[in-house]
Amino acid sequence: MAGAGAGAVLSGGCLNLLRPGARDVHRRSALDRLNIGVIGVGGRGAANWGAAYRAGENIVALCDVDETALLAGRDDVAEHCAGVRLYKDFRVMFEAEKRLDAVFISTPDHMHGLQAAWAMDRGCHVYIECPLVRTLRELHEVQARARASGVVTQMGNQGSAMDEVRRAVEVVGSGLIGAVTEAHVWTPRPVWQQGMVRPDGSDPVPATLDWDLWLGVAPVRPYRDKVYHRFNWRGWHDFGTGALGDGGGHLLNLPFRALGLEAVVAAEAVDSTARFSETYCKSSKVRLEFNARGKRPAVSLFWYDGGSKPPAELMPQAVTALGQVPDTGCLLVGEKGIWLTTDDLGKHHYLALQGEGRVVDAEKHEACSAVPVTLPRVKGQQQEFLDAIRNGGQAYSEMRYAAPLMESVLVGCVAQRVPGRLEWNSRKGRFTKHESANGLVSSEFREGWSYLKT
Repeated sequence: MAGAGAGAVLSGGCLNLLRPGARDVHRRSALDRLNIGVIGVGGRGAANWGAAYRAGENIVALCDVDETALLAGRDDVAEHCAGVRLYKDFRVMFEAEKRLDAVFISTPDHMHGLQAAWAMDRGCHVYIECPLVRTLRELHEVQARARASGVVTQMGNQGSAMDEVRRAVEVVGSGLIGAVTEAHVWTPRPVWQQGMVRPDGSDPVPATLDWDLWLGVAPVRPYRDKVYHRFNWRGWHDFGTGALGDGGGHLLNLPFRALGLEAVVAAEAVDSTARFSETYCKSSKVRLEFNARGKRPAVSLFWYDGGSKPPAELMPQAVTALGQVPDTGCLLVGEKGIWLTTDDLGKHHYLALQGEGRVVDAEKHEACSAVPVTLPRVKGQQQEFLDAIRNGGQAYSEMRYAAPLMESVLVGCVAQRVPGRLEWNSRKGRFTKHESANGLVSSEFREGWSYLKT
């Protein structure tokens, strides 16, 4: 398998297109194909880079620690990208591929920051699957590198590209439901194992998997079949960010955009099942606090996971219309009404104004028709990223928006692990007078894998 496997690191970097104002600016015409590198080929990766392939871009390099995913990806692009090169080590890919324009990163959470840093240091535009990174310290690092490099960035909370989400942002942002002081967001996640101790023993590593490369920055541990790779890593502190990290970038998207939320100032797990040293708890309720923004009041945002939901008393209009509190959702409680979504990404929206006894489809509510369209409509999260590269623009979930959203999510993840109310100072990147929580702002990387600047 040509190029698959870690070898001697080659010299050189990666050529690219940068935003106006950054170094070495070049524009591609709409007819030019972008040269795309892929890190993390299967799962969400296939959806992300697959959109670029279907749009006619040139997939020049596929990288995955699992040979099965690599070969499947090669077969998928064979018709139009027959010369695609295969790698297991992303570092080798970056050093060998000197004409990459952009990369799609869809690996487990613990590798996002390092891989994005390598890409941005080489001037590559970066699409990063949600969440951006695993720790708050890494978030600060990738923000700094994005600013320094001037590359186009996009986080993969794909609901941002939906017409329905952008319409909800317009309508709620117009003040139709009045000032919002309370939001509730909930999910049945986790749908993987967590709230457990590490199993003893080890299993043979599959011949197709490079376990050392999969571990990457994380401490060494034995391979166990179906415990980490390919899906269950999400609940482990060393690799994932639990249900909040997995779903928060999607479900908190609407309140962040529509309410203009800024840096989170405090978080507390007001309810949770037992905590474990290596995995997230099975179920939790977390309160995130946000300061007032101009004329907009302070907001308390409540996150529920593990099957817990907000009480039906908060949304009688929804229960009357839908029969129950939905299994997944986002509820914005305003002084003039409520706004409800009933899915992860924000495709289905419901509205009830004050005095109305049941929610109705927001698209059919007469009050919404008077709110003007102000946001552009696009053809998907990935296509918006590619278009921004070509025209020198910005994607909707670029780093300056995505970072504060993910900061709130990651502060909430710390609150799931540390009891009590935690005050967060975004400017300093630290919790106020709480060393236990500050111990989780960053983590030790395996020798030879660190990329954080001192």
